[in-house]
Amino acid sequence: MIFRKSGPGPFVSLSVFLCVSGLFLAFANPVFHFPPAIFVFFLGLNHISLLAESGRQAFLRSFLAAGLAYSACLYWIVVPVSVYGGFPMVLAVFCPLLLGFCVALFAALYSTFLFSVKNSFSWFWLGIFSGCAWAFLEFVREYALTGFPWFVAAQAFAVWPQTIQAVSKVGAFGLGMVMAACGLWLSLGRVKPACCGAAALIITMGYGFFLPEREPGQERITVLAVQGNIDQTLKWERDIQLLTIRKYIELTRGGMSEGRPDLVIWPETALPFYFQDPTELSEKVRQFVLDNSLELVTGSPAYRFEDDGVEYSLYNRAYWVSADGLIHGYYDKERLVPFGEYIPLDRYLPFLEKLVHGELDFSPGRSVSPMTKGNLALGVLICYEIIFPGLVRTRMEQGANIIINISNDAWFGNTSAPAQHLHLSVLRAVEQNRYVIRATNTGISAFINPAGKVYNRSRLFEDASLLDKAGLIDEKSIYFHLYWVINFVFMAGVVFALGLRFLSRKA
Repeated sequence: MIFRKSGPGPFVSLSVFLCVSGLFLAFANPVFHFPPAIFVFFLGLNHISLLAESGRQAFLRSFLAAGLAYSACLYWIVVPVSVYGGFPMVLAVFCPLLLGFCVALFAALYSTFLFSVKNSFSWFWLGIFSGCAWAFLEFVREYALTGFPWFVAAQAFAVWPQTIQAVSKVGAFGLGMVMAACGLWLSLGRVKPACCGAAALIITMGYGFFLPEREPGQERITVLAVQGNIDQTLKWERDIQLLTIRKYIELTRGGMSEGRPDLVIWPETALPFYFQDPTELSEKVRQFVLDNSLELVTGSPAYRFEDDGVEYSLYNRAYWVSADGLIHGYYDKERLVPFGEYIPLDRYLPFLEKLVHGELDFSPGRSVSPMTKGNLALGVLICYEIIFPGLVRTRMEQGANIIINISNDAWFGNTSAPAQHLHLSVLRAVEQNRYVIRATNTGISAFINPAGKVYNRSRLFEDASLLDKAGLIDEKSIYFHLYWVINFVFMAGVVFALGLRFLSRKA
């Protein structure tokens, strides 16, 4: 092996340095984004696992190293918690640590697994089974602890879309499996495993450079995505609401001067009032749509009274306002942001209520079918719903031929989070063979094709009207069809490896 332990101090220090520097540079950050640095992170975890003297030691040391690494990447959480949540800065700085160490639990489990089986298999199978463990744990992260599949390994390379074309076959988790397996082989410090790892990476991540350009789809539509750049601290004030509508109308008119859109998209909560109520504000939007014969998708909060007529539920909603000025359909957000839109275990965590805007939590939506009209079937995802592969796949299963992601990333401030969010959207486009159109309040709004190319985008904190073409696609990707099979294989690989180890110890 390449590593020689010289004592607990240098061992832990080197592991922490490799994990923190590797992970931070691998994803979008304010310093320098270098995707291959993800393998430095794997090097740090493998360093811990291969040289640990016990499973407990492997878990605790990897938990420390990965926890600090993920916390560094999540530095931007301080902004929404402190600026918009009202937490004192001295307390807000602990929030990235809290979430970072939650995510690190999965990296620690990976290291513990690798430690457990490191003497049971040849280098080749050790890489395969460890890759399965990493991919399975990324899959579990989509659902466990409210779900947070942010910083999956494949996300690092989304900025180089040619390198992630395998995602359309095996998904982001599948590409993560290959990356983790190759990362282990490269970590062993021997010629044959290193050559195998390098060859596998070249083939898996290099073949995309030789693929022909994908077809745009059976039909192309013109879409106008509007970025209002409304100050998050002011948008809910009553005096600002009318100014907000006027700004979106003017930006839409400016975009229409370059061409006639088939669909206009305004961001999440672009309308900071209850659009469903027949007010002067709602009427102004409807009249604008009617006068210009537009098809508009826009975000707005909504409510629904319960059967008793007294209790009611709040929703984060996307409306489709048709050319006649009437509501053609709507979608209520299904996966809510914990501590932002609702408080998990709120009975036991009442002190965190101040992080949620308003007095009540939002409720998850009940209907998740695409909104359709003619040949258009909109798979709508609000805010961070785009980060969940299974949720996006459900939209395709129900017939969506284009993905619309409306978001309000103003909460993140001028940090790396909007870019990280965009890169996860790129993965979903490639996985599901769909165009993705993002309309956000303060950026990054973007058009992404099924090959993961961002062919039109805005900058952060600018007024923008992006007018471009997007294709409608009905054909499903290979990954769509094999989604459950692939994830089952990852789980089976982990169970098989642990089973063999258990049987060998009994023998």
